[in-house]
Amino acid sequence: MKIDWDRIKRWDYIVDSVASEYHLKFKIDIKDIQQSLYEWFVEHPNKLNTWEAIGEKDAKNLIYRSLRNQALDYCQKWKAKSGGYETSDLFFYQADMIEALLPSVLRGEINTGHKLDLGGSARASAPSEGGNMMAMMIEIDAGFWKLNKEDRHLLFLRYEDALDFTTIASDLGLPSEDTARMRNKRAIRKLINKIGGFRPYRDEDLPEEPQPPVE
Repeated sequence: MKIDWDRIKRWDYIVDSVASEYHLKFKIDIKDIQQSLYEWFVEHPNKLNTWEAIGEKDAKNLIYRSLRNQALDYCQKWKAKSGGYETSDLFFYQADMIEALLPSVLRGEINTGHKLDLGGSARASAPSEGGNMMAMMIEIDAGFWKLNKEDRHLLFLRYEDALDFTTIASDLGLPSEDTARMRNKRAIRKLINKIGGFRPYRDEDLPEEPQPPVE
């Protein structure tokens, strides 16, 4: 397959931005991350065709999202390889797991984690975690204190004081219950990113467009 590097070059600014972001997060050589991002363009020609056809702005947003996922996948694999374990050992937190554990974490009841019922929301513990609920709670606590003061305050009101979103909105001077709910969702996402991030999705290329019959 012939690679149109001039066409790919127009997206260099996104490659550079994403590579810089994940270089700072994982301390991996920025050129190695860039190389992985260029591989995405080679492996997804049909997706690039479709996205460029819908317009510059939308294509930029879609490419940025896919390149961030590509960078995360590459960096996690690099981290696993350098640490001497398999990528299947990587553990990814889910929002409902964080919300189930936060009340005990914020109350300092980390040693009671084994009594919690997570409702089957999480997959089996990764070997690297050793099935240790306490270790997960300690990790969540460390991530919580890396959040900014506003996010910590909101999460404390929700998960330690057990306030509803209407009351939280009133206490924080937010315009509505929905605003408080959205702020909570964003704070949980930030917390997950502080302790490893979300599982990368599998980014397949689009099928080729059918060619019209030759007359």
